[in-house]
Order: sequence, then structure tokens, then C-alpha cells
Amino acid sequence: MLAGTIGPRPVGTEANARARAYIVDQLTLYGYAVRVQEIDARRPELGRTAHVNNIIAVLAGRRSEAIALVSHYDSVPESPGAGDDGLGVAVSLEAARVLAARPDRQWSVFVLVSDGEEAGLMGAAGLVTDREVASRLRAYINVESIGSRGTAMLFETGPANGWITKAWARRAPHPRGASFAVEIYKRLPNDTDFTIFARQGIPGLNFASIGDSYAYHTPRDTAERLSPAALRTTGENVVATAAALDAMDITARSRWDSVFFDVGAVTALSYSAIAGWAIAIASIVLGIAAWLRATAGALRLGGGFRWAFTAFWAALGGAASAAAMIGAARALRISREVYHPWYAHPDRLFFLLVEVGATAAWAMSRAGAWLPARVHGLRHPIVTWSLALPLWLAMAVAMLWLAPGAAFMWTLPLLTASASLLIAGPDNAIAVRIASVVALAVTATLWLRNVVDLLHFVVAIFGRLPIITPVYVYPAMLLVGGVMMVPPLVAVFATPRPLLRPSLLTALLLVSIAIAAGFAYASPAYTVEQPLRRQARALQESGSDVATWEVGSVEPGLDLAPGAPAGWTRQSSPAPASVPWGRLAQPFVFRTTAPGLGPAPIDVAGFTITPVGDGLEATATVIPKHAGLAVSFVLPAGVTPARSTIPGAMRLGQWTAAFVAPPPEGIAWRASFGLADPARLHDIRIVVTESGPSLPAWLPQDRTVWTAAFTWVVPAAAVAPVEPVAPLR
Repeated sequence: MLAGTIGPRPVGTEANARARAYIVDQLTLYGYAVRVQEIDARRPELGRTAHVNNIIAVLAGRRSEAIALVSHYDSVPESPGAGDDGLGVAVSLEAARVLAARPDRQWSVFVLVSDGEEAGLMGAAGLVTDREVASRLRAYINVESIGSRGTAMLFETGPANGWITKAWARRAPHPRGASFAVEIYKRLPNDTDFTIFARQGIPGLNFASIGDSYAYHTPRDTAERLSPAALRTTGENVVATAAALDAMDITARSRWDSVFFDVGAVTALSYSAIAGWAIAIASIVLGIAAWLRATAGALRLGGGFRWAFTAFWAALGGAASAAAMIGAARALRISREVYHPWYAHPDRLFFLLVEVGATAAWAMSRAGAWLPARVHGLRHPIVTWSLALPLWLAMAVAMLWLAPGAAFMWTLPLLTASASLLIAGPDNAIAVRIASVVALAVTATLWLRNVVDLLHFVVAIFGRLPIITPVYVYPAMLLVGGVMMVPPLVAVFATPRPLLRPSLLTALLLVSIAIAAGFAYASPAYTVEQPLRRQARALQESGSDVATWEVGSVEPGLDLAPGAPAGWTRQSSPAPASVPWGRLAQPFVFRTTAPGLGPAPIDVAGFTITPVGDGLEATATVIPKHAGLAVSFVLPAGVTPARSTIPGAMRLGQWTAAFVAPPPEGIAWRASFGLADPARLHDIRIVVTESGPSLPAWLPQDRTVWTAAFTWVVPAAAVAPVEPVAPLR
């Protein structure tokens, strides 16, 4: 209904109102008391206000404190929003229906479906000011999506999440998530409604589907693309987790965050940070003991010089693998016409990198056969561990310092391997292999699927970032995974006897590289389903009959369809403008001028500058001609109001107050100034921006998706008398 029948539904639009009416009807049908919070939500730190309509549905339990299901029903203007956040709304509605049918609920249930999330989390900013929500909400489950496939992943928790993650770990039938995702998310330029609720000290769980995230915020985010399995498994997890929370004391709070992770999406573990530190300390202590014992065993096998040379040669092999993978990625980029030839089919790149890295390591191993016999590498499995354990120890300590929530990815394998090796002893090769199998099982369980999913996720993330992806990114990720998974694998199969036909393995590796390179080179960089993201915008100054156009991309070509304006030139500096327009962030930006955009889609009903006391007061009234606009009041450089009815913030050196989705009756802005020059206030600008799926025909959309914005600059003083008016006596 949301993505297919209604389609794009940005805040303030008629489609947004239709979506809201549908959700209200469904929740009313399920027996909830439903109301709509209509509010001008504010985020002063952003200098932004938005007129939003949040849906608040309440189902009473034995206790007034509530568990909430949170999602948002708006979308970006360019997208029908099946994943973001049609998935979240669908899961919330179905979970609300199931929970309403449960007898004897301990806690009340809220269903909070926010508006304006895509406009800067404005709906959530309004929700936390609602008296009922603020006084009764004790825990919540937020369902988001940046993808179309896969069970929604638990990627953010808190604050003080030690108790709430246990509900998910114990009851979710398809658990997917890990606290390392929390560490990753902290470092990404993203936010969800969860951010606003967490700032209020309300503990919650934040889920998002991340598979196939090429369609995120694009016209490709359709209902047909959304996986039914993603809906089903996410819904079952949310219902089970909410039921588990209903059986708990949601008024309790813990002092510590938790470490949590799923095991093969079958079960999950959650333990306190204190337990995590205990595991980390034990892993480090046992790791040091196991390393000393393994090294002593390795020294007994071949002596100190031979062991040291084996370590040196292994380090050279690792460096050769890293250099070969980076070189392969760079060669693929240089040989193609684009900077990201792997974007649509990243698996081909990953396979090529693995093949190249393995071949480089094998080549170093074979080169060692030409060395004198007294420095030939030691092949006993305990030697592998004597070299790997110090790396694991160093990485575990580093992660405990840099990202404690992700440290379990290193400490648990280290603990398992160290304990197993201490039990096995260094001299029994069979026992060491058995210990290596145990370590490999634990390491692969934690690392294999997560590395694969993370690689695909990072490809899509870099497709959205305005940078050229460094060629070392994917080799580095594979190397980190390799450092954890390759040593136990080698230890399992290491044998003192050389291979009977090493040349055959060499030939197979070279043939596989040729095949992988051919597939990687031949794959299309961008497709209909995995399109290139580009940005277009235009700005028209008042009184001008031309508009300035800019197009930005992470790829060097302009590639516009027939009918596009001429005269495009690559730019590295902001376009001249009377307001802070800035520069597109992409590395390749082209600019030209074209016929104007037409009249500004607002009416400025009045503008006055009035002496008040020892200062001046400026007022302006703006009426939108249609819905979904963003209106900003921009002051001249160096002028800042003492008070403003709409909060503002500095943007590119000028104070700006933005109002998103003004209501049809318009908005009135009033600001007071101290000892200000009236002539400077005459330069106040009103900027109106329209975003949406309506694009010029000369922007190609077969293998490209666009984010477009059209901006008009209107001098406030041009529409009404501006001479100071004496106050009435």
C-alpha cells in the first residue's frame, strides 16, 4: 500500500496524508486508541523546524508503562520507500495486530509511526515532546531499513542496554545482529529516529535490513524488490522480542552496555560488558601462555634461527598478498572507463582478490624452496600458531582500546584457540590439529558470514558516499578476515611432507586468476538494479531569467541525454550566490547555466522591519503554493538575531532558519536584533527548495538514479515596504 499504491510520500505532501490515513485506519481496526500529533517539531542544533503529523496508537496493559513499536511512514521524495521504511511500518502494524490479540499484557503497547524522519528526524523530535509518550515510554523497538533482503539486523542499542538485548537473544527465532555493528554505525554519517529517543535516556533496540541496499533512497526501492523473507523473519523477531520484553521489568536499568551477537542466525548470546572484559582478560592471559608454549615447541623443532626466518618469510608472504590484492583492484580500475567497475557485481572483485592474494602467498611459499635447506620454512601446525597468536593478541588489545563492542570478534577466537592449544600441548601434531579445528569452527562462525555481509554492505555504502573508493578498502577487509581465518585453516592441513605436484596447484591458481579477472573486467559497472547515484541541483536568483545548474558524481563522465543545456565545465569551487549554496560534495562536479526555473513556489505576504526598544524586529510571512517545500530565512553574513521564533544555526557562515513542509496557511517568522543596521536587514533572503522525482528528460535514468533539488532565492525586502515603521503610541 505505502510503496506501491501511494508511492513517494515526503513530509507535508498529499501522498503523505494518504499514508497516514491508511495507517490510522489499520491501527484503529486492531483495537488501538489512535491520535495524530500535529506539531511544528524543532531541532535547534540543526536550525530546522518541520510541520509533522505523528501517529500515536495506544493499547492498554495492566501497567501504564509502555513498550513501543517505532517506524516512520514518510519517504524521501525520490523513492517509493518500500524498504525505507515501508518494511518498518508493515512489521509494526502486523506486530501491533498480533500483540493486540495476546491476553493479559503486563505493559501497555505504543505504536509510534513518525513523520518527517527523512527531513532530519523531525517526527521523532516532536514525539519526545508529547506528554504521554515522554511519561509512559520505557522501552522500544525501532525498525528501519537500508536494504531489501535479509533478516533485519540488530545494529544499535542503548543507552544502558545490558538488560534489553537479552530479550532479543533469548527469544528471537531468527536472530541477526552483533555489537560490532554498533561500533561501525557510530562511525557512519547516518541517524535514525532511534537517535532522538536514545538522547532522552530511553533504552531501545534498533533493527535494519541491510541486504541489497543498492535501492536505498532511490526509485528502485519498490515493493516488488523487497524480500518476503525479510518481512517474515523480521516480523517474527520483533513480535518475539516484544513478547519477551512484556515478561520483563522494563522499568529496570543496567549500568553497563552488553556484548551481543548471533550464532549462525540460529541463536544469539548477550552478556554484560563486565563479562566481556573478563573474557578479554582471560583470552589475553591464556593467549600469552599459549604463544610462549607454542613458540617453545616450534623452537624445539627447528631452532631459533630457522623459526625466525620462517616468521620473516611468512611476513613477506602476507605483504605480497596485500600488495597483490591492492594491485589487482587498481589494475581493474585503470583498465576500465569508470572508477568503480566492481559496483554492480562486487563478488567478482572479491573472488579475484582472494585468488590473487592466495596465489601471491603460494608463490612466496614456492620461492622458499629455492633457499638453502637450513632456512626452509617449518611446516608443523604448532609453528603456524606460534606466528598467528601474537597477531591475534595485538589485534584483540587494539580493539579493546578502539572499539570494545567489537572486541569479541578477536577475544573469543583467541580464547578458544589458546585454551585448546594449552590442552593439546605443542608436540602432538594430531592434538594440535584437533585444537585448530575447534579454533577454526569458532572463528569461521564469527567471521565468515559477517565478512561477506560487511563487504557487500560497504560496497553499497561507498556508492552513496561522495568519494572515490580507495583501492585498498576491500583488500584490507579481506586481509583482516584472512588473518583470523587462514591460520587455523593452515594449521589443520599443515604437514611436514611437501605436496606431490605443487606445479599443478600453481597452474590451477593461475588459471583461476585468469578466469576471475576476465569476469571482473567484463562485468558492467552499473545496471538497472545497481545504478550509479548522481546529484543534480539548480538555483535561480530573484530577477534573473537563468538558473545555475550543477551535476555531481563519483564517476568522471557527464553523460547527459540529448536536450541537456550546453556549456558544462568542471568546477572545484562554490557557485557565486547571494545565499550559502556551497558546492556539491562529489569529486566530479560540472556547472552551467540554463533557462530559469520559473516563478518561486511561494508568496511572501509581508515583510517589515520595526524599531523595538533599543533594537529592531523583522517579520516575514511566507505562504507555500504547494506542499512539501523547504523554506529558509537567511540573514546577511555577520548578522545574528537575539531571538527568533524559528530556531536557526550557522550554515556556511550565515545564520539560517529552515522550515520544512510549511502548512498551507503559511508560516510567520519574527526575529529581534540588537544594535543592527536596518540596511543590512534589507538583505534578508528567503530561500525555497523543492525536491522530488520530477526530473528533466535530459537526466538519464536507465543505469543512473538522481537526487535533485531546485532552489529559488527571494529577497524578502522586494515584496513589501521596508522602511522602519515608528511604533504606535
